[in-house]
Amino acid sequence: MVGGQPVARRDPRRAGCCTTAAPGGRERAIRHPLRGRNLALLHEAPPDAAADGLHSAAVGLGAQVSHLRPVDARITPAGADAATLRMLGRLYDAIDCEAMPPALVADVARETGVPVFNGLGHARHPTRVLAELLAMQDHSGKTLDRLSVRFVGDPSSACGAALLRAAAATGIELRVASPRDRWPPPELWEALKAGAVARGERLHLFETAAQAGEDSDLTVHAANDPPWPLSQRGAGALDVERRDYRRATLQAMLVAAIN
Repeated sequence: MVGGQPVARRDPRRAGCCTTAAPGGRERAIRHPLRGRNLALLHEAPPDAAADGLHSAAVGLGAQVSHLRPVDARITPAGADAATLRMLGRLYDAIDCEAMPPALVADVARETGVPVFNGLGHARHPTRVLAELLAMQDHSGKTLDRLSVRFVGDPSSACGAALLRAAAATGIELRVASPRDRWPPPELWEALKAGAVARGERLHLFETAAQAGEDSDLTVHAANDPPWPLSQRGAGALDVERRDYRRATLQAMLVAAIN
């Protein structure tokens, strides 16, 4: 933001590129910051469309990606072989575990000693909300702390809860429209507001979309998992392609974890 105004719309396709200063003050693009690094996808079946996004994001950064079946790595619901996990830690720079119990993912992380993700490419992974935030900011023309969003959906879902936390952290005015039995527990809601930007004054709960009002900048129609349909006040439904936004967020997380 410059002078209180949002910066020009970014090209999400460039978000996977890192830059470094070159002689003479010029910038040199480094398009493959993970060249020579190795990522393992621990999935029982070959990666589905959502996981393929993770595969593509990693390859786009120069990484080598391997698909391993957990059983072949001596990982079962009953536990994992520690020696095999330590070997995986020597072979790979990061690992993504798909459809594993959290306790088993923790075992993999502890024994391998490398960054381990828990289904990062999955359609229901909370980090998908990062791509939604990029889309909201770019297509509203506002910075997040000036943005008003009406969320019509389930705030107790993984991605709905992630949006609540993101709104609290960034200052988004979030109007949640959901049946009362899907609202966050009172103690969780109060804790969220207590730690939020503007002391939670921009976080609101309503039982219906009508109660939440029609004057929000954007409405998120979250009947299903992301990508969520968006509509803009005065403009109706937005045709927003999320693939580049999702790729950008996955690449940013991979670079941060592996580099």
